[in-house]
Amino acid sequence: MMNIFPIWLIAIDYVLALLMIMLILKFILNVFINEGSSFYIFRFFTKLTKPVLEISTKLIPQFIVKPIIPLYLAWLIFMLRIYILPIFLGYSSTGKFAFIFEKDLITFVNSSILEMALYLNYGI
Repeated sequence: MMNIFPIWLIAIDYVLALLMIMLILKFILNVFINEGSSFYIFRFFTKLTKPVLEISTKLIPQFIVKPIIPLYLAWLIFMLRIYILPIFLGYSSTGKFAFIFEKDLITFVNSSILEMALYLNYGI
């Protein structure tokens, strides 16, 4: 499956997917943890997403509440991944290119579980 797409396009998709996941996790942590918290994981995601949030200030409308900004940016990245990246391959491959990162992640998890089951001799 990965051989039919250029490696640079797959790399861009992986980077955007990881950035999208980080922004979604930052939003989820914002819901449950205070902004000024010293919780290690929250500080880690704040440091990772701070440059992205600072760069994208021109894309964010003024009416969006500050804690929702990471979710809004994750949605923009999602739209970029679904509609803009397949344009580089042509419209004929629009449905085939969607969610390469997620497909690879699910394949990895499935193969890991299968290998673990075979190792433990459960016979799956």
